[in-house]
Formats: sequence, C-alpha cells, structure tokens
Amino acid sequence: MKKQNYLCVDLTTKMKQNDLQVLESRKGTLHRTDEDKFTFIEKGVRTYATRPELHWRLLDRTKHGKIKFNAQHVMVQLYIPHDEYQNGHELADILAAEIETMGETLCQIDIKSEVEAC
Repeated sequence: MKKQNYLCVDLTTKMKQNDLQVLESRKGTLHRTDEDKFTFIEKGVRTYATRPELHWRLLDRTKHGKIKFNAQHVMVQLYIPHDEYQNGHELADILAAEIETMGETLCQIDIKSEVEAC
C-alpha cells in the first residue's frame, strides 16, 4: 500500500447527511477532478438530475394493451398471448378491435391538457 499526503486540497462532498463528525467514516467514492481538487460522493447519493417530465403516465388501458404519455411522446403497447389467435387474420382482428377501443377513449380525452399537467 502506498501512502500519499495531499496538502491544501479543495474537497467537495455530496452526502446524505450534511454533518460529518470527527472520526466518523462514510462509504463512498473519492474522485480526483484536478491537480488539487477532489470530490467525495457518499454511497447511495444520486449524482444525476431526474427528469419528471419524461416519466410515463398511463392514459388508457384495454384488455391487451395500454397507452402511456410523457411531455414528449405517446407510447402504445399491445400484448396478445399466442393462445388467443390461430392465424394472422384473427390477430389482425384483435389488433383492430384494441386500436378502435383505444381510439374511442382518446377522442374523449383532452390530451393537450394532460401533457401540460406533466
């Protein structure tokens, strides 16, 4: 093990609790960001900014699918088990019925106000 002493350093800490008492230790990671600058990030502290406007919100749900939206996109997911259809025609019929049901619901929703509420 090699021991190094750094004199007069600039240490920035990102911690769960602000006060670090004398002889107290915390688990985390120490990063050297410059010649005499260091950053300590305590384990479990988020270092990224969350973007709540991109979190998906449920708009509608049907038997086989759901429609979700966020501030930028609309996502349609359909899940149809293989045992519910025998051929491509039956699968197409199920898809058409799901889309028609979702479309009827979407016509009654003011999507603009939903998106603005994000």
